[in-house]
Amino acid sequence: MASFTPKSVTIQVGDTVVWSNSGGSHTVTGDGADPVCGSGFVPASCSHIFNEPGTFNYHCIPHQAFGMVGTVIVLPATVLPSVTIT
Repeated sequence: MASFTPKSVTIQVGDTVVWSNSGGSHTVTGDGADPVCGSGFVPASCSHIFNEPGTFNYHCIPHQAFGMVGTVIVLPATVLPSVTIT
């Protein structure tokens, strides 16, 4: 079964999250006003810079019903690391 690993990640404002597609047809589509990587299929990877604090839920369009969903929790910035999700 396809899933985002980790399912939830906590980062800081200004951090970049990179999603890597390890196989199959997947999207990284934001549930709210922020489209994250949009509704197009991710061929190898996509990335998104989170510039506002908050909780950002996202899903894979073809696999949302199977639980392929995730959350990025963005805290106010103190350090600027990058996070990779596969």
